[in-house]
Amino acid sequence: MTRVSKVAGVPLEDDEAIAFADWLRAQHIPHTHIANEIGGSTKTAKLRALKAKRMGQTAGVWDYEIFLPIINVFGDVDAYQEVRVELKRTKGSTTSPAQKEWGKVYELAGIPCAVCKGAEAAINFVNKVKREIEGLDD
Repeated sequence: MTRVSKVAGVPLEDDEAIAFADWLRAQHIPHTHIANEIGGSTKTAKLRALKAKRMGQTAGVWDYEIFLPIINVFGDVDAYQEVRVELKRTKGSTTSPAQKEWGKVYELAGIPCAVCKGAEAAINFVNKVKREIEGLDD
C-alpha cells in the first residue's frame, strides 16, 4: 500500500523507491540502493553517520546503481552497462548541489544517468537504456 504525504498529497520517496526496487527485482536486473540517508538525532545515529563518512560515504551519491546485461548472439551475458538513477518524489523534491555534481561525474564517465521523479519515470529511463543497449532505440 502506498503511503501518501499529508502535505503534498503525493507518494513519499521511500514508497517510490520500494516500487522501483520491486520492479528491478522482478526484471532480475542486478542493482543496489545506496543508503546515503543515514543520520538522525540519537547519539547512535550520529555516531553511525560519522563512521560512514570516515569510511568514505560521500554526500550526493545517487540512489541506485543498476547493471543492465549486454547479451551476445548466443544469449550469454558478455558485459554489463552501469546505469545510475537519482529517485525523487513526483512533486516537491529538488536535486542538491552535491547530487548535481555527482550527475556530472557519471556523465563524464559515460554512465547513463537520470534524475527521475517517481518510480514510473525511473522504470521508463531504465527501459530506454535497455532498448539502446539492444540496438532498438536511436
